[in-house]
Amino acid sequence: MIMVYPSAEGVNVKAVVIYDTVSEAKVTGKVAETIVSCLKANGVSLDSYYVEDVAKANLKDYDCMILGAPTMAWKPSTRMKGFLDGLKGNPISGNLAATFDTQLKSFMSGDATKHMEKHLRDMGMNIVVPALLAYVETKDKRYQLREGEVQRVMTWCKELANALSPKS
Repeated sequence: MIMVYPSAEGVNVKAVVIYDTVSEAKVTGKVAETIVSCLKANGVSLDSYYVEDVAKANLKDYDCMILGAPTMAWKPSTRMKGFLDGLKGNPISGNLAATFDTQLKSFMSGDATKHMEKHLRDMGMNIVVPALLAYVETKDKRYQLREGEVQRVMTWCKELANALSPKS
């Protein structure tokens, strides 16, 4: 199946990054910070919230929602699932969205982004770029991004910034 990703034609998009992070090393949070920094450097207006703090935001103020969570037991973290469940009935239908996760590179890992994207699509949101899967590994009993993953995150951010940029 060929996916067609819409772009933000002719509009200045305001985005929000909402993420969860669970490991002691806060790897998903670091990926979120990298995404925020990269998107701002590419001219995207955005705010960022840890999933437990997102109640402070008025989601109606945003044109694009970027969700990120670690993959846990084949799905997003419990807090991110709770956030997604709480979105049902929220009037954000038609907005743009993107997702990212952190996971071990294994056929047994699952994929949090598939679940997040399904929730978003079911709400009528449009996914603007393919999901980012950022791979982690353990080193000295701590999680960290695998070598080369920061560059993959930056490349994904540039694709996302391009998709969110006004087209003439």
